[in-house]
Amino acid sequence: MPNETEKLARFEKAVSSEVETKTTEILAEVDSYKEEKLVDVKEVEIQRAYDTIQRKAAEIRASFARDVTKEKVAARQRLLRRRSELTEELFCKAAEKVKEFTKNQAYREKLKSMLEGRQEGWSVLVRAEDEELVRSLAGDGVTVRVSPEIKLGGIVFYSESAGLYQDETYDAMLKNAQEEFYNSGRADLSKLEGVGDFA
Repeated sequence: MPNETEKLARFEKAVSSEVETKTTEILAEVDSYKEEKLVDVKEVEIQRAYDTIQRKAAEIRASFARDVTKEKVAARQRLLRRRSELTEELFCKAAEKVKEFTKNQAYREKLKSMLEGRQEGWSVLVRAEDEELVRSLAGDGVTVRVSPEIKLGGIVFYSESAGLYQDETYDAMLKNAQEEFYNSGRADLSKLEGVGDFA
């Protein structure tokens, strides 16, 4: 029977060896599978983290771009407000100089030169302060009327029969210069010659 015991021992050893080999193989496969799954999970997590970082970076760039755009718009608005203030100051100063000019003899001479050479039949519009002066300078052939729209001085010439209208008021000259300034950034105040320096 020792043979049987030996056989049984050998069989047991062979089975045990086979079980151990199979167990080692299965454990190796499990470890390999675990490693593959772990690598897959790591890759998925790394990709997810990368996507999150890219999304956050894009949000930061977009937020920064919005902030820069807002600041540019605000700066442009401040600049336009300041330009408007300076323009208003310039043209208020010009209007004040015109008002001062209309108080002296040079203004009387200017009105006289405007009226020279006008034929009878013309009508003129003037500000109330200039009505008597213009009547005395214009003579009987010119109809003089007061226009509440003329604040600074000068004369509007018109002839209903000829269909002509010519505005030579300082109001119109300043308005045209202001519109020119808004359109081109330059204003020609040379038509206000004799009024003074606008610098």
